[in-house]
Amino acid sequence: MVPTIQSNDDSIDLTGSRPTILYPQLGFSLLDLVMVMVILGILGTVAVPQFHSMMGARRLNAASGELVSALQYARNLAVKYQRPFGLRANVAGDWFRVYDDQYKTDASPHHDFVPPVEAFGVVLNPLDKTWYIIDYDTMDTYNGVGIISAPAGNTVCFYPDGHSSSSDSTFVLGDSGVQRTITVNGTTGRIDVQ
Repeated sequence: MVPTIQSNDDSIDLTGSRPTILYPQLGFSLLDLVMVMVILGILGTVAVPQFHSMMGARRLNAASGELVSALQYARNLAVKYQRPFGLRANVAGDWFRVYDDQYKTDASPHHDFVPPVEAFGVVLNPLDKTWYIIDYDTMDTYNGVGIISAPAGNTVCFYPDGHSSSSDSTFVLGDSGVQRTITVNGTTGRIDVQ
């Protein structure tokens, strides 16, 4: 008797010739691949601009949070040490710094004072223990964010009771056509983001 392999429909003779086994065709046709590429192309044209807009908004929110934190810190220092502290912005350079008003024109550092200050009164950032200068242009986190406008004199100074001035101070930050406005209420020192 000759051995055979049974398949669903017929038997295959294994005696002298190589058996022919039929497999179902697996894979994609060229038409399937072209359709997938077209669909991905359409999704890409819609998703990429949305992604860039979302990333710009995320950077702008983070940069706004950084500015608000610096303003709050300057206000807290003024209340704690019972003397003026402030924030100075540079619109052209897209940076700001928190400073002790008592030393704002002094080019010498005073590291042994409380709180310690660097040249021109720049105070320490309590989070990373570096001098409190934030430059949006040099930090990858804020790449593309700019300071569009700052209050008169580019400075907000907080006083021992927490107020900043007789009028409100406004900063405007921008990225990819989107803007955030940060307002400091002069009477109360309250900081709002819009």
